[in-house]
This record gives sequence, C-alpha cells and structure tokens, in this order.
Amino acid sequence: MMASQYSPPPDDSYESPEPQPHPYLHEPILYISSLPHNVTDENLATAFSSCAPFRPRIDRSDPTMPLSGMIEFRVLDKGVPP
Repeated sequence: MMASQYSPPPDDSYESPEPQPHPYLHEPILYISSLPHNVTDENLATAFSSCAPFRPRIDRSDPTMPLSGMIEFRVLDKGVPP
C-alpha cells in the first residue's frame, strides 16, 4: 500500500453546513443576450431543463436584432445548474 503525499485536513471546520451564496447569481434572474433568432422557448426549455421551473422572457419584437431578455427562476438555487 502506498502512502498518500497529502495529509488530511485537521477537521471539517472549513465546510459550512449552510449553503453559500452563488458568487455571481444574486437574484433568480439570468440575463441573456445575442441569441440567434432561431432559438425558441422550446430550445431554452431543453437547455435549462435541469433548472426548471423557469420562465423565459425574451424580446422578439425586432427581427433584425439578436434576441435578448431574461430567464426568471422560481428560486435562486434553480438558476445554478448542477
């Protein structure tokens, strides 16, 4: 048996029992931009399936501009993919 080069941490005090806030996502809204016009809400549902439930709010009013908008999640934790 080969000995490990690394010693284990002295205790588990470095792990917090409380969930830590996400470093970038502070509200249950993800802003997106520069999507091609062929991206549908169904495509977004597939892409964000692990983050459901959510509601896409994409501005599709100007067909000459790339799509932009937001994805609203019911809870903040759903906006963070596993």
